[in-house]
Amino acid sequence: MAARAIRHRIPVSLRHRWRLVAGSVGLIAALILVVGSLRVTALVYSDAAEGFTVNWDVQGTVDLFDTSVAHEISLEYDEDDYREMAETFEDTGEKEWIKADITIDGVTIADVGIRLKGNSTLQGLGGGGEQPGGEQGGDRPPGGGQDGGQPPAGGQGGEQGGGGQEGGIRIGAPDLSLSFDEPEALPWLVDFSKYVDGQVYQGNRQISLRVESAREDAVLTEAVAAEAVEASGQPSYDWTYSTVSVNGSDAVTRRVVDIMDVTWVQEEFGADDGVLYKGSAGQDFAYQGEDPDDYEDDFKQVNMEGAADMRPIVDFLQWYDSADDETFAAELDEWFDIESLASYVALQNLLVNGDDMGGPGSNYYLWHDFETGLFSVIAWDLDLVLQNADLAPEELPSMMRTYGPGGEAPPEGAEIPEDAVIMGPGDMGGLEFKERFLDVGAFDEAYMQAYDEFYERIYAGGAALEAVETAASAAELNGADGVAESVESLTAIIQDRTAFLEAALAK
Repeated sequence: MAARAIRHRIPVSLRHRWRLVAGSVGLIAALILVVGSLRVTALVYSDAAEGFTVNWDVQGTVDLFDTSVAHEISLEYDEDDYREMAETFEDTGEKEWIKADITIDGVTIADVGIRLKGNSTLQGLGGGGEQPGGEQGGDRPPGGGQDGGQPPAGGQGGEQGGGGQEGGIRIGAPDLSLSFDEPEALPWLVDFSKYVDGQVYQGNRQISLRVESAREDAVLTEAVAAEAVEASGQPSYDWTYSTVSVNGSDAVTRRVVDIMDVTWVQEEFGADDGVLYKGSAGQDFAYQGEDPDDYEDDFKQVNMEGAADMRPIVDFLQWYDSADDETFAAELDEWFDIESLASYVALQNLLVNGDDMGGPGSNYYLWHDFETGLFSVIAWDLDLVLQNADLAPEELPSMMRTYGPGGEAPPEGAEIPEDAVIMGPGDMGGLEFKERFLDVGAFDEAYMQAYDEFYERIYAGGAALEAVETAASAAELNGADGVAESVESLTAIIQDRTAFLEAALAK
């Protein structure tokens, strides 16, 4: 975690423009060598080609994602706007933006946009929550495919199981206790540029104020997982804890995460090095024809709007739709960076994440690199990991226990929570994709190489337990409840998983 701590002590303005700074220094040095006394003028950074330009970067007083300090966030908005937004959501499930002022660590940023954020998380607020298509919209029934069942409850995965997803029962947690009477506890998406074109905060266009699931270790789980992903060397996202108040309410402790948006792309990959796509809840890797517009309910294009479109997605899905297993094994490396894909699949297994690209929420991003022409998969929304310890390397984590293609009732005598939600059959295309990747045999060496490496870093090397300490310290610093219980629960499961994997990998 030392690298993360150092990174967040580099001045924000420098950190978010390191590519520009490095490139400018290199350019100036080259010009000095080549043309000697030639006068050099400053370059102005712009990413207008991808549809978003940073016009105003509010620096603040302290790095928001410095987890070694306490943070304070407050929101102020018009109560009439809020009531109208709440009524719209209750009536239609649509999440409308409203204008607000946000104060972060003493610095006020006026006229930002805020709206509700989440899928199953919002079920308790009425209006049916958000339909699959997730933050991107869409009207597919939950559960993947066209004939899925009811939406999952509460945001908790319950029982884990490997294998396919054709029917089954989701052992879900009860709905979260969310209420429009307590806006400080609602899941919010904050967009600094929604009403002020090009405005960002410390290089970030959007942040999210997250809510916890009903799990006893929920207060720390996502932070621990994000730290583990960073320790693996895979792309991750920043997080912190902060107290949050709304319109003068009492403050509550919330987890704040950076959104993988256009500014995240700039920092992680470079402004114009490729395109980032976000998978929508319920999308099923289905080829729908040549028109890129037909995929807007399945994927959201995050950057390069106007300069690129869904064509790489369309071309891949067309190939994938017709590829038999032999073709899949022989040609997948023409579409995906195999080392990166193996790393992603291995990491989801190690973290026991059934809510990844193969889960009902389709929580993943696809990065299409312009230089290589290849895709890689990026992990996102890691709050439902580490739910058990005994998932073997060759198995797939799953949020649903499969009972049959017709979604039959669970076995006689099975204990089912009162609020469990029956999930109907669905394609769950992301899960099928991972299954094929593991089953064809051609990628076993790459997968196990990544698996062994990440096991050594995260479990045997102690990074996961160190992440618990880091997250607990940040949460306590910001007054979070349930930290001790979360530490105990996560420490136990990490120790059990370490022991299980040590034995499994020794065979």
